[in-house]
Amino acid sequence: MKGQMFIIISVIVLLALILLKNAIKPAETRTENFIYENFVNLKDEMIKTIDLSILNKEDVSTNLNSFITFSKTVLGSKGYNEDVRYNTIFYGNTTEVHMNITLRLENSFIEDRFIINRTVYS
Repeated sequence: MKGQMFIIISVIVLLALILLKNAIKPAETRTENFIYENFVNLKDEMIKTIDLSILNKEDVSTNLNSFITFSKTVLGSKGYNEDVRYNTIFYGNTTEVHMNITLRLENSFIEDRFIINRTVYS
């Protein structure tokens, strides 16, 4: 009888320790991964917005401004601060967009500057 009680109490203590360990996991490691994933998603969606605007012969600036407004709302609700600056240049059949994207969350931030250059032949 003593051996059975010892096993039952050991199992209960072990479960309590496992639950306690899971409850006090640091959130910082998850935050860094999420900021990177959100940044990559944001950048990819901006590139898609530009590509679709060019292919559909729509105004790149209008569509990009609409997407930036949408993404600021969504990411802002998650605590992120998004800063996007861009400049569009058109020459011939070529559209060139100079982008500067910054995504901040508390003390962390990711920034990227790049140029999207697309030429469409009719």
